[in-house]
Amino acid sequence: MLYFLVCLALAAWPALGKPPDVAPVVLYTHFDRQPGPIVAESARLEVESILAPLGFPLKWRSLDGIRDSEVSTSLAVVTFRGRCGVDDLLSFGKAPKTLGVTHVSDGVVLPFTDIDCNSIRLFLQKNLVRVRVEDRELYYGRAVGRVLAHELFHIFTGSRHHGSDGIAKPVFTERELLADHFEFEGSEFRVLRASLKQARQQNKNLHPGASPVSGKFIFQENGCVRCHGNSGQGTRSAPALRPSGKPAELKALLARLLHDAPRMCSRTKSRALPAPPLDEDELADVASFLASFVE
Repeated sequence: MLYFLVCLALAAWPALGKPPDVAPVVLYTHFDRQPGPIVAESARLEVESILAPLGFPLKWRSLDGIRDSEVSTSLAVVTFRGRCGVDDLLSFGKAPKTLGVTHVSDGVVLPFTDIDCNSIRLFLQKNLVRVRVEDRELYYGRAVGRVLAHELFHIFTGSRHHGSDGIAKPVFTERELLADHFEFEGSEFRVLRASLKQARQQNKNLHPGASPVSGKFIFQENGCVRCHGNSGQGTRSAPALRPSGKPAELKALLARLLHDAPRMCSRTKSRALPAPPLDEDELADVASFLASFVE
Protein backbone atom coordinates (compact mmCIF):
# COMPACT_ATOMS: atom_id res chain seq x y z
CA MET A 1 0.00 0.00 0.00
CA LEU A 2 2.86 2.35 0.83
CA TYR A 3 4.49 1.68 -2.56
CA PHE A 4 1.21 2.49 -4.29
CA LEU A 5 0.81 5.79 -2.44
CA VAL A 6 4.38 6.87 -3.22
CA CYS A 7 3.99 6.19 -6.95
CA LEU A 8 0.53 7.77 -7.06
CA ALA A 9 1.74 10.95 -5.43
CA LEU A 10 4.69 11.26 -7.79
CA ALA A 11 2.68 10.51 -10.92
CA ALA A 12 -0.44 12.55 -10.22
CA TRP A 13 1.01 15.81 -8.96
CA PRO A 14 1.95 17.44 -12.33
CA ALA A 15 -1.75 17.50 -13.28
CA LEU A 16 -2.58 19.66 -10.25
CA GLY A 17 -1.74 23.19 -11.27
CA LYS A 18 1.79 24.28 -12.14
CA PRO A 19 4.23 21.36 -11.85
CA PRO A 20 7.28 21.82 -9.64
CA ASP A 21 10.85 21.39 -10.80
CA VAL A 22 11.54 17.83 -11.83
CA ALA A 23 14.58 16.14 -10.33
CA PRO A 24 16.44 13.67 -12.57
CA VAL A 25 16.87 10.80 -10.10
CA VAL A 26 15.47 10.70 -6.57
CA LEU A 27 16.30 8.02 -4.00
CA TYR A 28 13.68 7.69 -1.28
CA THR A 29 15.22 5.97 1.74
CA HIS A 30 13.92 4.30 4.86
CA PHE A 31 16.00 2.72 7.66
CA ASP A 32 14.73 0.09 10.06
CA ARG A 33 17.25 1.61 12.47
CA GLN A 34 18.89 4.96 11.76
CA PRO A 35 22.63 4.47 11.07
CA GLY A 36 25.42 6.59 12.49
CA PRO A 37 26.40 9.68 10.47
CA ILE A 38 29.70 8.21 9.23
CA VAL A 39 28.04 5.07 7.82
CA ALA A 40 25.23 7.07 6.19
CA GLU A 41 27.57 9.64 4.65
CA SER A 42 30.05 7.02 3.46
CA ALA A 43 27.30 5.03 1.72
CA ARG A 44 25.86 8.15 0.09
CA LEU A 45 29.23 9.40 -1.18
CA GLU A 46 30.09 5.98 -2.61
CA VAL A 47 26.84 5.72 -4.58
CA GLU A 48 27.31 9.24 -5.92
CA SER A 49 30.93 8.52 -6.87
CA ILE A 50 30.00 5.35 -8.75
CA LEU A 51 27.16 7.06 -10.61
CA ALA A 52 28.95 10.40 -11.13
CA PRO A 53 29.87 9.66 -14.79
CA LEU A 54 26.14 9.65 -15.62
CA GLY A 55 26.40 13.42 -15.58
CA PHE A 56 23.62 14.49 -13.22
CA PRO A 57 23.17 14.55 -9.45
CA LEU A 58 21.14 12.23 -7.28
CA LYS A 59 18.65 13.67 -4.83
CA TRP A 60 18.20 11.85 -1.54
CA ARG A 61 14.91 12.04 0.33
CA SER A 62 13.65 10.31 3.45
CA LEU A 63 10.58 8.24 2.65
CA ASP A 64 9.27 9.10 6.10
CA GLY A 65 9.12 12.79 5.21
CA ILE A 66 7.93 12.57 1.60
CA ARG A 67 5.97 15.52 0.26
CA ASP A 68 3.36 15.14 -2.46
CA SER A 69 4.87 18.08 -4.39
CA GLU A 70 7.99 16.16 -5.38
CA VAL A 71 8.25 14.57 -8.82
CA SER A 72 11.07 12.90 -10.70
CA THR A 73 11.70 11.23 -14.02
CA SER A 74 13.39 8.27 -12.30
CA LEU A 75 13.10 7.10 -8.72
CA ALA A 76 14.03 4.29 -6.40
CA VAL A 77 12.62 3.45 -2.99
CA VAL A 78 15.39 1.97 -0.83
CA THR A 79 14.73 0.21 2.47
CA PHE A 80 17.75 -0.54 4.64
CA ARG A 81 16.90 -3.64 6.65
CA GLY A 82 18.39 -4.48 10.03
CA ARG A 83 21.12 -2.51 11.78
CA CYS A 84 23.53 -0.54 9.59
CA GLY A 85 26.51 -0.46 11.93
CA VAL A 86 29.79 -2.18 12.78
CA ASP A 87 29.35 -2.97 16.46
CA ASP A 88 29.20 -6.62 17.54
CA LEU A 89 31.52 -7.87 14.78
CA LEU A 90 32.27 -11.03 16.71
CA SER A 91 28.73 -12.43 16.50
CA PHE A 92 28.23 -15.61 14.50
CA GLY A 93 25.67 -16.54 11.88
CA LYS A 94 25.14 -18.35 8.61
CA ALA A 95 26.85 -16.95 5.54
CA PRO A 96 24.32 -14.66 3.82
CA LYS A 97 22.95 -15.63 0.43
CA THR A 98 21.97 -12.12 -0.62
CA LEU A 99 23.12 -8.66 0.39
CA GLY A 100 20.39 -6.78 -1.42
CA VAL A 101 17.31 -7.53 -3.49
CA THR A 102 15.26 -5.55 -6.00
CA HIS A 103 11.61 -6.47 -6.25
CA VAL A 104 10.22 -8.01 -9.44
CA SER A 105 6.55 -8.57 -10.33
CA ASP A 106 5.47 -10.64 -13.35
CA GLY A 107 8.93 -10.26 -14.81
CA VAL A 108 8.92 -6.45 -14.41
CA VAL A 109 11.67 -4.87 -12.31
CA LEU A 110 10.08 -2.54 -9.75
CA PRO A 111 11.73 0.61 -8.32
CA PHE A 112 11.88 -0.89 -4.83
CA THR A 113 14.96 -2.43 -3.29
CA ASP A 114 15.95 -3.80 0.10
CA ILE A 115 19.53 -3.56 1.37
CA ASP A 116 20.29 -6.11 4.10
CA CYS A 117 22.65 -4.30 6.46
CA ASN A 118 22.95 -7.30 8.79
CA SER A 119 24.01 -9.59 5.95
CA ILE A 120 26.59 -7.10 4.69
CA ARG A 121 28.10 -6.83 8.18
CA LEU A 122 28.14 -10.63 8.60
CA PHE A 123 29.68 -11.06 5.14
CA LEU A 124 32.49 -8.59 5.92
CA GLN A 125 33.05 -9.10 9.63
CA LYS A 126 36.21 -11.23 9.33
CA ASN A 127 37.80 -8.48 7.26
CA LEU A 128 36.37 -5.55 9.20
CA VAL A 129 37.91 -6.72 12.47
CA ARG A 130 41.32 -6.27 10.81
CA VAL A 131 40.50 -2.65 9.93
CA ARG A 132 41.41 0.11 12.39
CA VAL A 133 38.51 0.76 14.73
CA GLU A 134 38.27 4.41 13.67
CA ASP A 135 37.96 3.40 9.98
CA ARG A 136 35.42 0.58 10.26
CA GLU A 137 32.29 2.69 9.82
CA LEU A 138 33.79 4.33 6.73
CA TYR A 139 34.63 0.98 5.10
CA TYR A 140 31.32 -0.58 6.05
CA GLY A 141 29.30 2.38 4.76
CA ARG A 142 31.22 2.26 1.47
CA ALA A 143 30.35 -1.44 1.10
CA VAL A 144 26.68 -0.67 1.73
CA GLY A 145 26.85 2.00 -0.98
CA ARG A 146 28.31 -0.49 -3.46
CA VAL A 147 25.54 -3.00 -2.82
CA LEU A 148 22.99 -0.21 -3.33
CA ALA A 149 24.66 0.88 -6.59
CA HIS A 150 24.30 -2.70 -7.85
CA GLU A 151 20.58 -2.73 -7.09
CA LEU A 152 20.12 0.69 -8.70
CA PHE A 153 21.58 -0.77 -11.88
CA HIS A 154 18.66 -3.21 -12.02
CA ILE A 155 16.10 -0.51 -11.24
CA PHE A 156 17.31 2.08 -13.74
CA THR A 157 17.94 -0.38 -16.57
CA GLY A 158 14.72 -2.27 -15.83
CA SER A 159 16.67 -5.46 -16.31
CA ARG A 160 17.58 -8.52 -14.24
CA HIS A 161 20.74 -8.83 -16.35
CA HIS A 162 24.13 -9.01 -14.62
CA GLY A 163 27.52 -8.01 -15.93
CA SER A 164 30.64 -10.13 -16.08
CA ASP A 165 32.66 -7.78 -13.91
CA GLY A 166 32.40 -4.63 -11.81
CA ILE A 167 29.43 -3.35 -9.82
CA ALA A 168 26.91 -5.11 -12.09
CA LYS A 169 28.37 -8.62 -11.53
CA PRO A 170 26.06 -11.07 -9.71
CA VAL A 171 28.38 -11.94 -6.81
CA PHE A 172 30.81 -9.74 -4.90
CA THR A 173 33.86 -10.76 -2.90
CA GLU A 174 34.81 -9.28 0.46
CA ARG A 175 37.87 -7.73 -1.17
CA GLU A 176 35.77 -5.96 -3.83
CA LEU A 177 33.41 -4.47 -1.26
CA LEU A 178 36.33 -3.14 0.79
CA ALA A 179 38.71 -2.17 -2.03
CA ASP A 180 39.76 1.43 -2.59
CA HIS A 181 38.00 1.46 -5.97
CA PHE A 182 35.10 -0.53 -7.37
CA GLU A 183 32.99 0.68 -10.29
CA PHE A 184 30.92 -0.38 -13.28
CA GLU A 185 32.48 -2.20 -16.20
CA GLY A 186 32.38 -0.07 -19.32
CA SER A 187 29.71 -2.05 -21.19
CA GLU A 188 27.34 -2.15 -18.21
CA PHE A 189 27.83 1.54 -17.60
CA ARG A 190 26.84 2.23 -21.20
CA VAL A 191 23.64 0.23 -20.69
CA LEU A 192 22.87 2.17 -17.52
CA ARG A 193 23.58 5.49 -19.15
CA ALA A 194 21.40 4.71 -22.16
CA SER A 195 18.54 3.69 -19.87
CA LEU A 196 18.67 7.05 -18.12
CA LYS A 197 18.97 9.09 -21.30
CA GLN A 198 15.29 10.07 -21.11
CA ALA A 199 15.83 11.47 -17.63
CA ARG A 200 18.75 13.49 -18.96
CA GLN A 201 16.75 14.89 -21.88
CA GLN A 202 13.83 15.89 -19.68
CA ASN A 203 16.05 17.69 -17.19
CA LYS A 204 18.34 19.87 -19.26
CA ASN A 205 17.57 22.76 -16.94
CA LEU A 206 19.10 20.72 -14.12
CA HIS A 207 21.96 19.44 -16.29
CA PRO A 208 22.96 22.63 -18.15
CA GLY A 209 25.84 21.16 -20.07
CA ALA A 210 27.78 18.08 -21.03
CA SER A 211 29.64 16.24 -18.31
CA PRO A 212 33.46 16.08 -18.41
CA VAL A 213 33.33 13.35 -15.74
CA SER A 214 31.18 11.20 -18.00
CA GLY A 215 33.35 12.16 -20.97
CA LYS A 216 36.51 10.98 -19.24
CA PHE A 217 34.88 7.62 -18.47
CA ILE A 218 33.73 7.18 -22.09
CA PHE A 219 37.08 8.31 -23.51
CA GLN A 220 39.00 5.80 -21.39
CA GLU A 221 36.59 2.88 -21.55
CA ASN A 222 36.25 2.97 -25.34
CA GLY A 223 39.96 2.82 -26.00
CA CYS A 224 40.26 6.38 -27.31
CA VAL A 225 43.39 6.89 -25.20
CA ARG A 226 45.21 4.14 -27.09
CA CYS A 227 45.30 6.20 -30.26
CA HIS A 228 44.74 9.80 -29.18
CA GLY A 229 46.53 9.87 -25.80
CA ASN A 230 45.25 10.35 -22.28
CA SER A 231 44.06 13.89 -22.91
CA GLY A 232 43.49 13.79 -26.67
CA GLN A 233 46.89 15.34 -27.33
CA GLY A 234 47.56 12.92 -30.21
CA THR A 235 50.07 10.13 -30.76
CA ARG A 236 51.86 8.51 -33.69
CA SER A 237 48.74 6.41 -34.23
CA ALA A 238 46.20 9.24 -34.43
CA PRO A 239 46.08 13.04 -34.56
CA ALA A 240 45.37 15.39 -31.67
CA LEU A 241 41.70 15.97 -30.91
CA ARG A 242 42.27 19.37 -29.36
CA PRO A 243 44.51 22.31 -30.27
CA SER A 244 47.94 22.51 -28.72
CA GLY A 245 49.01 25.52 -26.68
CA LYS A 246 45.57 27.00 -26.08
CA PRO A 247 42.25 26.01 -24.50
CA ALA A 248 39.90 23.97 -26.66
CA GLU A 249 36.54 25.43 -27.69
CA LEU A 250 33.72 23.07 -26.76
CA LYS A 251 31.46 23.65 -29.79
CA ALA A 252 34.33 23.26 -32.24
CA LEU A 253 35.45 20.05 -30.55
CA LEU A 254 31.95 18.60 -30.66
CA ALA A 255 31.53 19.52 -34.32
CA ARG A 256 34.82 17.81 -35.14
CA LEU A 257 33.92 14.65 -33.21
CA LEU A 258 30.53 14.43 -34.92
CA HIS A 259 32.13 14.96 -38.33
CA ASP A 260 34.94 12.45 -37.78
CA ALA A 261 32.95 9.74 -35.95
CA PRO A 262 32.23 7.54 -39.03
CA ARG A 263 35.88 7.62 -40.10
CA MET A 264 37.05 6.79 -36.58
CA CYS A 265 34.67 3.81 -36.48
CA SER A 266 36.14 2.50 -39.72
CA ARG A 267 39.70 2.82 -38.40
CA THR A 268 38.94 1.16 -35.06
CA LYS A 269 37.50 -1.87 -36.84
CA SER A 270 40.75 -2.39 -38.70
CA ARG A 271 42.66 -2.24 -35.39
CA ALA A 272 40.29 -4.54 -33.49
CA LEU A 273 39.34 -1.72 -31.11
CA PRO A 274 35.83 -0.96 -29.81
CA ALA A 275 34.01 1.60 -31.93
CA PRO A 276 33.87 5.07 -30.34
CA PRO A 277 30.43 6.20 -29.12
CA LEU A 278 28.20 7.73 -31.77
CA ASP A 279 25.49 8.98 -29.41
CA GLU A 280 25.44 12.79 -29.63
CA ASP A 281 25.14 13.20 -25.85
CA GLU A 282 28.13 10.93 -25.29
CA LEU A 283 30.19 12.77 -27.87
CA ALA A 284 29.24 16.05 -26.16
CA ASP A 285 30.54 14.62 -22.89
CA VAL A 286 33.80 13.53 -24.56
CA ALA A 287 34.19 17.02 -26.05
CA SER A 288 33.65 18.62 -22.64
CA PHE A 289 36.30 16.34 -21.15
CA LEU A 290 38.83 17.28 -23.84
CA ALA A 291 37.93 20.96 -23.49
CA SER A 292 38.62 20.82 -19.74
CA PHE A 293 42.39 20.67 -20.32
CA VAL A 294 44.20 23.99 -20.15
CA GLU A 295 47.67 24.09 -21.64
